[in-house]
Amino acid sequence: MYFLGIEDENDENDENELTEDHEAMRYPEYINHRPKSKVINIHQTTKNKMLIFKPNSFDDVSKISEEVKNRRVAIVNMESLNKENAQRILDFMSGSVYALNGTVKKVGAGIFVFAPDNVDISGINMEEGLKEDSNLLSR
Repeated sequence: MYFLGIEDENDENDENELTEDHEAMRYPEYINHRPKSKVINIHQTTKNKMLIFKPNSFDDVSKISEEVKNRRVAIVNMESLNKENAQRILDFMSGSVYALNGTVKKVGAGIFVFAPDNVDISGINMEEGLKEDSNLLSR
């Protein structure tokens, strides 16, 4: 009844309550449930190891496959092995790398790269070299 010049105390209290409610609605308290993220250096990279193996027998294949399993690249030189042992190592490593979703590439006569899935191997004319060799172990 303010328009008649009569002011009611309850009206004044109602206005104060509305103002307080309105301010509470305007400034809600946000609670951040996410943990603070760590700041990392984008120029820092993890060091990947590339290991070179020259196995003497099929017994050495477990160490090679273990390194690929640990996400390291293995370059295997099988030039000095007889054809049967070299084929057994190639078959075993090919199966191991396939199970780990990795890749196998021939880079030379009797030299292969076995890489885990986090490594991409590319090169010029690598596929042509494989197509020319009917036998992967040909020298």
